[in-house]
Amino acid sequence: MFRKYDEEMLFFDRITAQKLSETESLRSIKVHPRSISERIVHKLSIKPTNHTLGGRRDPYGELESAYVAQICLTWEALNWNYTNFRQKNSSCNIIEGSGCPARVAQQFQQFQVLLQRFIENEPYEYGRRPEVYARRRISSPNLLQVPEFRDSEGDEGKEDASSNISSDEFGVILEDAIGTFMNFLKADKEKCADKVRAFIKRRRSSPDPVFHQFLKKASKKKKLKLCNIIGKRRGCLRRRKLKHEEEMEVLMGLIDLKVVSRVLRMTQISTEQLHWCEEKMSKVRVWDGKMQRDSSPLFLPVHS
Repeated sequence: MFRKYDEEMLFFDRITAQKLSETESLRSIKVHPRSISERIVHKLSIKPTNHTLGGRRDPYGELESAYVAQICLTWEALNWNYTNFRQKNSSCNIIEGSGCPARVAQQFQQFQVLLQRFIENEPYEYGRRPEVYARRRISSPNLLQVPEFRDSEGDEGKEDASSNISSDEFGVILEDAIGTFMNFLKADKEKCADKVRAFIKRRRSSPDPVFHQFLKKASKKKKLKLCNIIGKRRGCLRRRKLKHEEEMEVLMGLIDLKVVSRVLRMTQISTEQLHWCEEKMSKVRVWDGKMQRDSSPLFLPVHS
């Protein structure tokens, strides 16, 4: 799992660096054409079709796709860590009190701190979310880079018991990281000036606008059902108090849907990605005030 995760994140880092440079260069030419040749290129590319500029793909669309791909990868890694931790923590094979290596816990704390810092600083940055993220990721490669959970037994003796923290303490750290990731997703909003333009682009580029719109409505409907479970919907009376584990499961289901919503919001989306959204949503089932969630990984198809 984590070998694939690291390889894919590195792959998209390379795309991000390239497309950020192209996006910023293109903006510079549009705003301040420096030469006659640049003015000619700009005029020829004023009316792009099918997300091309002068016969080339819009670099921002590819930059956004790389950003969304890394979001999806990061969520699968966080989800795997949490599921793996819960399984090992509840297993009778785990020695009571063995806990988790402190250095692993520190890595998750760093993950959360970097995300929180990004959320706080983003309003003061220039550009859309994928651009801001790309610049920060280049300068701080650990941003959105999920560490791998390893318990004490799997650490091959590199850590002694005195350097461990309890499973309960690590559980809190991991849950805080997941909560901060949700805040990171919530803060990813389109600016008012970009909403109409982005909507038009999505309508033109979507391979199946009707199916695309259906998935958006289905995602919103399922989100309302999940919010209903935890009593967050306005005017909703909570039927029963949820256990902490149930609240975490609902939160993770909401993150699943939030990730799907972000994929559906991309300016460039493929048929395969639309079907991925459908399958991802099907993993979260809600009925009679209860939720069932399939936590198995499902990777967003991105390679052309």
